[in-house]
Amino acid sequence: MIQKYEVTRQVLFDRLYHAGETYEGNAAEVSHLVANGVLKPIRAKADAAPKNKAEPKLKNKAG
Repeated sequence: MIQKYEVTRQVLFDRLYHAGETYEGNAAEVSHLVANGVLKPIRAKADAAPKNKAEPKLKNKAG
């Protein structure tokens, strides 16, 4: 599975990557680089929680 990673220090893969650039690679192939701190996984932002569209129930019927 291809994932995006942030390069934390200069490294030579298919080309020279500098700190701050992004690298796309297979998670199984770059796991040792993540463990050594060369790459940091970029997590996708989670979707916002759905808002409650139903009207809230009243505490008493008089209100």
